[in-house]
Amino acid sequence: MEGSPFNRSALTGRSPPATPRDPHAATAPSPAPSPAPCQHQEERPAVMSTPELQNWITGIEQCLNEVCAISTEGKLNSEQKLRINNLCRRVCHGTSQLVVTYQSLKQKAIQTHADLQHFKENYDLSQQLRALKESVEESTRPVPVAASFADMVKKSPNHFVQPSPVNSIAIYPSDKMKSSDETKTLVQKIIKPDQMKLHVRGLRKTKNGGVIISTDTKDDIQKLKQSAQLTTSGLTVDEPHKRKPRIVVVGVPSSMQEKEVLNCIYHQNLADRLEGMTLEVFLKSINLSHKSGKKDAETCNYIIEVPANVRKALITNDRVFVNWSSCPVRDFTLVTRCFKCQQYGHAAKSCRAEYNTCGHCGELGHLMKECPKKAEPPKCATCLLYKKPCNHKNGDADCPAKIIATKRFINSIDYESA
Repeated sequence: MEGSPFNRSALTGRSPPATPRDPHAATAPSPAPSPAPCQHQEERPAVMSTPELQNWITGIEQCLNEVCAISTEGKLNSEQKLRINNLCRRVCHGTSQLVVTYQSLKQKAIQTHADLQHFKENYDLSQQLRALKESVEESTRPVPVAASFADMVKKSPNHFVQPSPVNSIAIYPSDKMKSSDETKTLVQKIIKPDQMKLHVRGLRKTKNGGVIISTDTKDDIQKLKQSAQLTTSGLTVDEPHKRKPRIVVVGVPSSMQEKEVLNCIYHQNLADRLEGMTLEVFLKSINLSHKSGKKDAETCNYIIEVPANVRKALITNDRVFVNWSSCPVRDFTLVTRCFKCQQYGHAAKSCRAEYNTCGHCGELGHLMKECPKKAEPPKCATCLLYKKPCNHKNGDADCPAKIIATKRFINSIDYESA
């Protein structure tokens, strides 16, 4: 076959065309690189070997030689014979180029397959390392312990409570037998905010059959006070009654008597700071709301109701000195929640609800310990009642109802002289 004009089989032994970086690459065939070993190694893509390609192109050349030989022996003129010969040469040349291109693609495919296997091995290794890291972190993570209010007070920075800049007015009926609902209906009937150009923030019921109207400005309050419709309808306009601030003194020695603790608070913290306030005046102006803490513990917490100026003087320094103890002090703004109806603002002993409300599922008619849906996620009864997002427990820190109740509670406290 060496004398054949179509001897292109030698081309199949060449390596793929050299890249521009290596213009002097050798023409000898180079073995295909073996992929990197991997425990998950898959079968390499099927390719034709170089001997198979050589046999294939040799067969094509033999066929073309026979075509040329037949055309030479046949009764064709010289032009036809030359044309057939040229066509055969072109077919042979194109076939050779096809083989060379195939070999180049074959080398690239094998290399790509080896790279993919290498990347897969690295990915599997990274996944194993990630799982190991998560396992170690999980085993070394401390077990969360429910923090008490006292613990949070000790660790949290002292921030002054800031009431919302809302102006309020209280309206009570002259007839003490009327309910807050009746007063609310009457007020909404005789007061027209659009005609009086009022900016009303809210209207809510309060005790003694009254309602409280909150507005943006004091001018709105003056308009309500001067309203003839209110006075002629048997309603009394008054300033809303505000509570005294409450503070919590944390870590008071349980061995000390109540009177002894209050005397220490005055003499060690207030005597030189509040002019004109004697011990007698101090004791008459404050009230111990309650104590909290674990039973039989060495310390407890004092929740004290104090005037605004006393509250400011005590919490400004972040600590209160009681005999030999230095006790953290904070504002106490924990709003009361009823465990019968699950609403905020009153205790169970004064609840007027007819039926119990479950603290887990939020439904009426049973207690939390009797709930048939304990396997289901909890629902906040208060948010469920007011059609707010309720996929959380009653009393959660992020509960919308609790946040609103806390703000309302803070706004009902007298911080003005603070």
